[in-house]
Amino acid sequence: MDDLENERYFENELFNKYKSLAENYKKLLKLTRKSIKISDSQWKELKRREYEIRNLLDNFNQGFLTFGKDLLVNKEYSSECIRLFEDKISNKNIIELLCNENKEQKELFSSVLKEFFNEKDICSELECLKKLPNMLKIKGKYINVSYKAINIEESSEDSSIMLILTDITEKKRTEDQILYLSYHDKLTTLFNRTYIDNIIPQLQSESSMPLSVIMADMNGLKLTNDVFGHENGDKLLVNAAKAFMKSCRKTDIVARWGGDEFLIILPNTDDERSKEICKKIKIICTTFEPNPIKLSISLGSATMESPTTSLSELFNIAENEMYRNKLVESKDVRRKIILGLEKTLYEKCFEDYGHNERVKDMALNFAKLLNIKNDSREILNLSLFASLHDIGKVSIPKEILGKKISLTQAELDIVKRYTEIGFRMAQSIEEPVLAQCILCLRERWDGKGYPYGLKAKNIPLNSRIVSILESYDIMTHNRPYKDAICKEEALEELKRCSGEQFDPDLVKIFVENYQSFL
Repeated sequence: MDDLENERYFENELFNKYKSLAENYKKLLKLTRKSIKISDSQWKELKRREYEIRNLLDNFNQGFLTFGKDLLVNKEYSSECIRLFEDKISNKNIIELLCNENKEQKELFSSVLKEFFNEKDICSELECLKKLPNMLKIKGKYINVSYKAINIEESSEDSSIMLILTDITEKKRTEDQILYLSYHDKLTTLFNRTYIDNIIPQLQSESSMPLSVIMADMNGLKLTNDVFGHENGDKLLVNAAKAFMKSCRKTDIVARWGGDEFLIILPNTDDERSKEICKKIKIICTTFEPNPIKLSISLGSATMESPTTSLSELFNIAENEMYRNKLVESKDVRRKIILGLEKTLYEKCFEDYGHNERVKDMALNFAKLLNIKNDSREILNLSLFASLHDIGKVSIPKEILGKKISLTQAELDIVKRYTEIGFRMAQSIEEPVLAQCILCLRERWDGKGYPYGLKAKNIPLNSRIVSILESYDIMTHNRPYKDAICKEEALEELKRCSGEQFDPDLVKIFVENYQSFL
C-alpha cells in the first residue's frame, strides 16, 4: 500500500494491475481476520459449553458411557463412572464390567446385545433393550441402568448404546430397612403382627397341617418397668425372644404380638409336639440369669388338624388357655420375683446377708413381748415385712446407696422414693398389708417423716416396730458409709430419738428387753 502512494511508480505499465492486486489482498486479509476471529469465538464458546456439560454430568451423580458393536466402552462421559467401577473403563468390555462373575447375566447380555446390533429396525432395537435388567449389583453397589440407542456420528449408520448408571445403594438400603421394620419388631427383631396378618392366607393350607400356635405372656414386665425402668423391661423382652428362638425350628414363625405378648406358629406340628415346645421354653427360661428379675412366661397352645378352622379362632383358643395358666401362675410367679430380688438387694444395696434375717428374728421376738400369737395373720404379715422392708431400694442407683459423703438434695429425693416403689412391688403380689407397712416405714412418731407425714399411732404398728429394729441393727453393724457402734451406744441413740422418730412405748419395751433379742 505504501508503493501505491509512491509517485515514481505511477507511470509503470504494471501499476494498475499491481494496485488491483494489493487492494484485493487487503480485502482478503480483512475477511481472513474476521473469519479467524469468528472461529476463535466459536471455539471458545464450544469449549465453554463442553466444560459446563462435563461439569454438569460430573455433578449429576450419574455415570454416562457409550459402546458399539465391538462391545468396548468408547467413551465415559462423567467421573461417576470411575467411582462406580473403581477404575477407568475406556476400551473395556461392557459385559465384563456389568456382569463380572454372574454367568446367567453374561449369557443374557451377550444374546441381547448380539440381537440388538444385528437388527436394522429401530423399533426392534428398542424392544431388544427392554430385555436387559434395570438393576445390577456392581462392586457391591446397587446400580440402576437405563439403556438408550444412539448414533454418535451423524454420518454413521451403526447404532451405539448409551448407558445411564445411577447408584441407588443408599436408597435400596433404606427401602430394605423400611421393609424390614414394617414386618419386624425393632426391639426383639422378631416378626410383628403386620407380618402375621399378611401370611395368614399362606398358613391356612393343607400343606401346613397339623398347625399349632403358642400364645405367650411375660410375667413381671409391668413390675420391672415400674421399679427398674423400661430399659430393664426391654432386656426382659429381648431375653424372652431368645428363649423362643432357642426352642423353635427355623421353619417356625415367632412374632411379638403386642406389648408383653408373643405368638409362635408351628406348621406341621401336632398338639403333643407343641406341648413339648412349651415345656422346652419353660426350661430355657430358667437358664437366664436374673436381669434384673427371673425370666418367667405364661403359655397356652392350640392345634388344628385341617384348614377348615380359622386361624383367628385358633389364636383365641391358645390365648384363653394362656390366660387361664397365667391366673394360676401369676401370684406365685410375682411372689418368687419379689423374693428373688433379695439377692439383688444384697449385691446392689450393700446390705449384709444377715441384716434381713436379724431384723426378722428380732421382730418375731418382739411380737411375743406384745402378746401376738405365733399362728396369727399378724405374725405372718410382720415376718414378711421384716424380710422385705427395704425391697424398694433395688430401684436406687448403686452409686447413690454406696456414697460415702453426704447426699445432694436431688439424691435424697431419689432415696426417699424407695418406700413408694416397695409399696407398688408389694401391691403387685397382692399383699396390701405389706404394701402399707413398706410405704410407712420412714414415717416418724412426731409427724416429720415421709411420704405423708403420718403421726403417732396413725403409723401402722408393724412399720413402727421394724423402724426401731432395723435402726438398731444398722447402728450395730458396719455400713459402707459408717462404722458400727457398740450396743449400749445404739440403745442410747434409740432412747434419744424416742418420742420424735420412734414410738416411745415400743422403744421402752425394746430397751428393757433387748437381751432377749440377742
